[in-house]
Amino acid sequence: MYKLAFLINPISGGGVGKHVFHRLGEILDSFGMDRSTWIAEFTDPKRLDEQTDNLLRVSDKLIAVGGDGTIGLVLDRVRRLRPTTAIGLIPLGTGNDLGRALGVYRVYNDKGLIACLKQLLKAQSQPFDLWDVGGRATLVSYISAGLDASVLRSFDQARKQGKLRGGTLGNKLFYLKSFVSNLGYRLPKGAMARIETAEGSVELPLEGRRAFLAANINSYAGGAHPFPGGQFDDGVLEIAVFASIWKYILVTAGSRSNPAVARWMRRKLRWYRARKITLTLPIGTPVQLDGEDFTPAAGENMPLTVSFAARVHLLDLRKAFYALF
Repeated sequence: MYKLAFLINPISGGGVGKHVFHRLGEILDSFGMDRSTWIAEFTDPKRLDEQTDNLLRVSDKLIAVGGDGTIGLVLDRVRRLRPTTAIGLIPLGTGNDLGRALGVYRVYNDKGLIACLKQLLKAQSQPFDLWDVGGRATLVSYISAGLDASVLRSFDQARKQGKLRGGTLGNKLFYLKSFVSNLGYRLPKGAMARIETAEGSVELPLEGRRAFLAANINSYAGGAHPFPGGQFDDGVLEIAVFASIWKYILVTAGSRSNPAVARWMRRKLRWYRARKITLTLPIGTPVQLDGEDFTPAAGENMPLTVSFAARVHLLDLRKAFYALF
């Protein structure tokens, strides 16, 4: 049994995952960790479920190294197999929203890999909600339909076709270009959401709206904060419906630098707290799940139900930033 396991996406961050893999030995040696007490593997897309399950069985703590998509896949297996295992994250993706919500991104970005690893090894775990999506996927951070999902779908197609260049910066520039080209997008006729709240069931017509967002964390689209005070262990999802493009831009752009913008925008948005969501969308409507294109899978599962699945344990560095050493 290993004390620690690492599952590393080698292409995350424009190949930074490979760099992390090759540095682990010397870093953990400097911490006094015997090499027989830990294991590290690159992700293998052909056997990722099996690979993750095996590392969960043979380790006390598993750290996923990659973007939100990597941690999402890991946590899907965690909730099905060993929800009591402590899970950590080293964020190397483009958005890194889960890493931001847990305080890991700030430590890694400002102080580097060594400081991040040191804090993860001594971090306390915090309860964290996971949500079932249509019986076949796990929501970790958020699910959305509309403008942002359309932008993400364009990005995903470009990535699969090998058109992206320039690492993380190139990814962000492509997102900006795609956002501008998708500015006119509106949700189609027949789009609808039914949410279960503490006060009862609410029907939300979505036709003509720009985007529907259901979030488990208060970090979205690479660092926006649409839901001030939102918690990830309260058994509810925060819901926002964006009717106009200016409201969407204010939340996604303005709340990055000034949280007061999001608090002000709460009065301008249709905002709810839901225990369960049922989405009904015409086939082909863009849907994203945790920063990954979910459109084909969503279309096969309409209406798409999102419900509470499990509470797991994630390593939390929100209080570690000013006590790094």
